[in-house]
Amino acid sequence: MRAPFQVLVFPYQILEQQPRYLIGQRSDNGVWQAISGGGEDSESILEAAKRELQEETSLICDWQQLDSMCMLPKVYYADHENWTNHRFVVPEYSFSVRVSAEPKLSNEHTNFCWCGFQEASELLKYDSNKIALWELDQRLKSTL
Repeated sequence: MRAPFQVLVFPYQILEQQPRYLIGQRSDNGVWQAISGGGEDSESILEAAKRELQEETSLICDWQQLDSMCMLPKVYYADHENWTNHRFVVPEYSFSVRVSAEPKLSNEHTNFCWCGFQEASELLKYDSNKIALWELDQRLKSTL
């Protein structure tokens, strides 16, 4: 059963001292976004993030949870009627992963794009994705 939370995952690479971020174009609506999905059954938020990344890209990596999070209307998600402890909204948690391999397309995406911060910000539709990307970009630039 779908768990009452959402996860975002931003895979990234450092190329020539510049971060590049992986975003995907969804098959169902054409929207560009981070790798994302919901928890299943009793899995933790990290387990859900790892599963979503593996299912959508076939990538397996080292993880960092970001501070960015938001609340989303629960009616967007299947099984929301069963989430009695979450009357209106559910949390969305954000993660980043440094990767060296190339992603493999799943049926959830028609395209992937490695982008710099500006290009990714312009392509991303959802504010929560843009905020998490900004946080990750600031974290990475402070260490380069």
